[in-house]
Amino acid sequence: MKRVLLIISALAVSAFGYNYNGTWINKSTSKYNDPVVLKISGTTVAPFIKRGDARVKLKSKDATNTGNGLYEAWGFGAKNLVLYIKPINSSKIKVYEKKIDTNRHIVISRSFIFAKRASELKTIKQRYVGNWKSTDAFSAISKLTVRYVDGNIYIRAWRNTPRGQKALGLAQAKYYNNALHITWYKGNLVVNASIKGLNYNSHINRYRTLQLNLKAKNINTGLTNRQTINFTKNKIHVGRPIYRNDRPIHKHLKIGPVDVNLLINSY
Repeated sequence: MKRVLLIISALAVSAFGYNYNGTWINKSTSKYNDPVVLKISGTTVAPFIKRGDARVKLKSKDATNTGNGLYEAWGFGAKNLVLYIKPINSSKIKVYEKKIDTNRHIVISRSFIFAKRASELKTIKQRYVGNWKSTDAFSAISKLTVRYVDGNIYIRAWRNTPRGQKALGLAQAKYYNNALHITWYKGNLVVNASIKGLNYNSHINRYRTLQLNLKAKNINTGLTNRQTINFTKNKIHVGRPIYRNDRPIHKHLKIGPVDVNLLINSY
């Protein structure tokens, strides 16, 4: 009887905290009977293995949480196929494969990189898109504009100063550990921030609230400032219009996909 043993675990990231939900695609070279797709929903796991040019789906099962991860077994042949899955970030996992014969000898041992399906990542990233204002008039960051362009997230921020609101700048964010991570540089100021989405609205695929955790440091004085700031959707115009061919695309910045250079140079 061939059994496929699936162990989902995490060394750097807690197995209890990591979000495995989604469809994971093997991005490495795979051979006959190797896993090519993993579909995970909660503790329910369904692996697909390679059979020539086809994919064979194994039965979906509820995995058992062992404390170190999730464990489940599928039986359909004479060998054991063991998979050990370690999180890399929110969009990638590393899968260690071991094929074991009936004498419990390891005959094959290799690893693969799996990535979350691109369409799912796009859906997740688009939840952050919009114009946002701080719920605290005296917070360090007052406004955000978040745009999704060619698979990437760009965030422009404004900060509160004694002379009013000033642009902090535009930077590209990275998505991992279920949050956006970004760094702005402005003169002597370095601002590192993570942004999590709260109060998800599934009808429009958007968050109602963003929570920003920042650490700002003045590299000349060494002084640091840490804050947690909540943002809600801002329907008021922020910034000046984005132009293409000397015509405004939309004066309120409610734009679709645009050229990255146009976006960056629009302020």
